[in-house]
Amino acid sequence: MDTPRPQEGRSDTMTPEYADPDRITPDSRRRRPESHKAVLRATKDLLGEVGYQRLAFEGIARRAGVSKATIYRWWPNKAALVIEALSGEVPLPPIHETGDLEADLRTAVRLTIDLVSAMPTCLILPALLADVIEDPTGTGAFAELIEPRRASVVKLLERARLAGRLPPDTDTSLMVDIYSGTVVYLAAVNRIAPDAAVVDQLVSLLLHGRLPVYQGLAPADREG
Repeated sequence: MDTPRPQEGRSDTMTPEYADPDRITPDSRRRRPESHKAVLRATKDLLGEVGYQRLAFEGIARRAGVSKATIYRWWPNKAALVIEALSGEVPLPPIHETGDLEADLRTAVRLTIDLVSAMPTCLILPALLADVIEDPTGTGAFAELIEPRRASVVKLLERARLAGRLPPDTDTSLMVDIYSGTVVYLAAVNRIAPDAAVVDQLVSLLLHGRLPVYQGLAPADREG
């Protein structure tokens, strides 16, 4: 529905986002707290009702009571909006370090599995990643979503490296990327949550260089 414009001789009391949805001004780029919260709430509600692929800015704008142009000014694409809307829903419990590097890394891997397997993240992850790849403007938002957990594990591994429990030239950031990439791939492509055996094998690979082996099959069965 078109928003009526103020008549001549009458002061314009409408907010910039409603007064002229197609005109970009410094004021219209600033996020009004009430509208911002309304858009995020509408996004989460509609995500549960229609899913990620059918989610559209038009529907979000109607539900939130703002113009579609306002949403486009505040978020570069749907992926960035959904990531921000879900940021408060992502479980990020702290890692309580025990001093046992293997046990602590195993905990970190399990928490990453919990993160990507949580509802509704697990349901939208494949489509969300596809959008982020297609339109890189959403990459920063996705990185911000996972960075707190990633940074905490990198710090854990860095402390272990400085204490001599890892070789001095260890690339601790890459260690985190290796297991995180595996977990995301399994969740997004294979649609499975890695089990305890996968966690153990990832930790053994990273800390001891042990190659993963098949679980539950004898060598003869695998060769056959």
